[in-house]
Amino acid sequence: MRKQEYFDMWINAWLAPAQIEGVLCRILDIPRETLFTLGDISSRYIYEVQQAFYKFQSGVPEAYTTQKVNFYSRDFYVDERVLIPRTETELLVSEALRIMNEDKDIKNTVYIDVWTGSTCIATSIILEMYPLVFSKSYGLEISEDALIVAQKNIETHQVDISLMRSDLLEWVYHDEGLRWKNLCVTANLPYIKDADHANMWADVIAYEPDSALYGGPKTGFELYEQLIKQCFQIKEIHKIGSINLFIEIGFDQEEVSGVFLGELWLLFEYFRDSAKISRVIHIWGF
Repeated sequence: MRKQEYFDMWINAWLAPAQIEGVLCRILDIPRETLFTLGDISSRYIYEVQQAFYKFQSGVPEAYTTQKVNFYSRDFYVDERVLIPRTETELLVSEALRIMNEDKDIKNTVYIDVWTGSTCIATSIILEMYPLVFSKSYGLEISEDALIVAQKNIETHQVDISLMRSDLLEWVYHDEGLRWKNLCVTANLPYIKDADHANMWADVIAYEPDSALYGGPKTGFELYEQLIKQCFQIKEIHKIGSINLFIEIGFDQEEVSGVFLGELWLLFEYFRDSAKISRVIHIWGF
């Protein structure tokens, strides 16, 4: 089938040219530059291409259909097993990089990304930190399916991240290699209050994994409360020097997080996203 005929057919079905190009490049396994010079689409690809376009029309998020999302100027593989990385999460990466680049003891610092998903946060931080290199880098993930996606992105970007299956920081309790080290921890945990559908997009509810969305029945901050308590315990167990924790929170969690952190006498600073919402917290003083 002629490529232009295919484009015309699906543009008439209200698909954007960029969406059509993204699907064709993925399925044909060719770069965008090659697609421009392509005359015909082989009949053996037609069924797979059509199924992808039907997904678009039914409301499946574009990132899941193209299996690609751009984050911090790099492309990452994603599918229904992981959360789709958001632009606002780049703020977490930027602030972690800015603060950790001021640290003179990176060689004695272990980096841990909790519930790493696609590894977009961990991969971006490690690549942007270079030539500074952490003593060791880990991606922890509770979902076996998500670990498969994580491994794919690690191999694509050729980063040195050790993946471990772990419920929050539980695996870290048993890692004797952390003794006397410093820790840099990042986490974009599920933080939406259970069943808070009024503040969610319909396609997010329908297609993204529940395990990556909902953080607890009362405030949505419950998983972070567990994580922060674990940081105290790990610091004591492994005689950790310092812990710098960077987390992303929901639009309505500044107050609840501030009260919780204040009660623990922790030091913390909020960073606002482009919508002026407190989106990232740097926490230290464990």
